[in-house]
Amino acid sequence: NTAEMKNKLQYILLILTSFIVFSSCEDSDDIDAREPAMVSRTVLVYMAANNSPSLPHTQNFNAMVSAANNGALANGGRLIVFRKISYPKVEAQLVEITKNTVNVLKTYPSDINSVAPDVMKMVIADIHHIAPAEEYGLLLWSHASGWIAPSRSWGQDIGFSGQDREMSIPDLADALGNHQFRFIYMDCCFMGNIETLYELRDVADYIIASPTETPYAGMDYERNIPEFFAEDIDFHKIVANTHEVVAAQQRDGDHCGIAISLYDMSRIEAVSEAVKSIYADNTHVPNDTYSIQQYGFMSWDSYFYDLDAYMSSISDDESAIGRLRMELQQFIPICRATEKIWQRYPLDDICGVSAFIPGSSNLQTKYHYDDLKWYHDVVEPYFQ
Repeated sequence: NTAEMKNKLQYILLILTSFIVFSSCEDSDDIDAREPAMVSRTVLVYMAANNSPSLPHTQNFNAMVSAANNGALANGGRLIVFRKISYPKVEAQLVEITKNTVNVLKTYPSDINSVAPDVMKMVIADIHHIAPAEEYGLLLWSHASGWIAPSRSWGQDIGFSGQDREMSIPDLADALGNHQFRFIYMDCCFMGNIETLYELRDVADYIIASPTETPYAGMDYERNIPEFFAEDIDFHKIVANTHEVVAAQQRDGDHCGIAISLYDMSRIEAVSEAVKSIYADNTHVPNDTYSIQQYGFMSWDSYFYDLDAYMSSISDDESAIGRLRMELQQFIPICRATEKIWQRYPLDDICGVSAFIPGSSNLQTKYHYDDLKWYHDVVEPYFQ
């Protein structure tokens, strides 16, 4: 009986041990599937590139791969690219670039609209699930036209019938959510305007953008991707790298030119208050807008004026202008610019952010300026 009882106990113990082992393995597999390892920083490059074949999406993507192969991800971060491209025609994909490999993480339907807010929300949700991190960075890659809509405000995706689709700035703010990103780098034209930045004031700690066009290859991906994964990000170096690569570019013998700025988004409310104090006493349109510093080019004239130059043209209150300039220096800790933009407008005396002059044209309703929070919060109370 003793031997029989011992055998029964050993059999029961074996069953229990097996159950515990198999249960532990099953739980571990489920956890691995549901909860990827947390990293210090995930950077998403959102490439809405189903548009002009002249935009260098392949060149920029290959530069990201090269940077990763050369050790850009040494601190353990994750570099993930959402891309829908015009050529070759393939499905939109979410891919991860690691050292010596490019892995497809998810494939999306071929008819997806990459500049639809719901699509951007879905991609960001996928990033949070697939690549959780202590903090996130975002690079926005596409065409852009600042706040001017409908005219590819941010992004351009050409549909099957050939129509252009774009995302308005309010929709972009909605798609990005609140306080999700440590930084946003905008590799696209005209996004360094106070109206767009004010719309995105709750989206990121820092934004890097250009109040001018960003010609040709845009950002220097080879040099800047490593900077995005540094333990302590040197935003000044990132801005300087882009400035240097564009300053060396020419088209038809002309230097392209660029202005590019770093914006500390915690300081934008103070800038808005300084502007309000000037508007409280000065709501007239300058007599000569052409003499005010511009960032535009050809058809974009009369939309993007230097904010400091514009405010100084309507106010002679030295105290109010001094307060604005102090706040702008805090808001824009770095601005780098070439001598001119397209050999047209000098850029040697700029603050680094543009603004529209209300009432200077009849285009503010046509291009949806009055849909913007800057208009409702800062402009409308003084321009009735």
